Amino acid sequence: MTAQLSWFEQWDRAVFGMVNQLFTSSFFDAIMPALSDMRLWMIPLGLVWVIFFFRTKRRGRIVALCCFLVVAATDQLAATVIKPAVQRIRPCNVIPQTHYYDEDKERWIYTDKFALTTYKSSFSFPSNHAANMAGQAIYWSYFYPQISPVLIISALVVGYSRVYLGYHYPTDVAAGYLLGIFVALLIAWPMRVWILPDE
Repeated sequence: MTAQLSWFEQWDRAVFGMVNQLFTSSFFDAIMPALSDMRLWMIPLGLVWVIFFFRTKRRGRIVALCCFLVVAATDQLAATVIKPAVQRIRPCNVIPQTHYYDEDKERWIYTDKFALTTYKSSFSFPSNHAANMAGQAIYWSYFYPQISPVLIISALVVGYSRVYLGYHYPTDVAAGYLLGIFVALLIAWPMRVWILPDE
């Protein structure tokens, strides 16, 4: 079991290194902080919400209102239940010379080569950003599959950016996706069966 876990961690770090160190560029450095900022995504997601709440009938309004349940559930499960239980340290705190974006100073740095500095105090597993974006993507896609490509691509972009910025391991993002998908389906399926059966 230990050997398998060790191999898994090595794989996780190897993929992290490819995204965070090998595949970097000045162009990605410029856009990734913005793509990772949830305030950016609030604009298009907010427009979608307004359209479905005010421009559709009963079905659209119920779907729009219940999307907040998905946000609340994914965010709270990730932040207050799973993260404190797992307590995984972020890669920027343990991997030397991580290509790291300092949000407070809005600049790129390489982390301490001895991995002795704490850059982000919160835990890493799972990614709240990935959980929230995946939850919204799957939830809305469940009722309106025609918009699913845009939503799923957006979730993938946000997840990739979290690794690129040095904040998460790939498995943090993958776990966030799985959590978001699970919560979205847990809420959407009963809605479709019992609340919106004929619509």
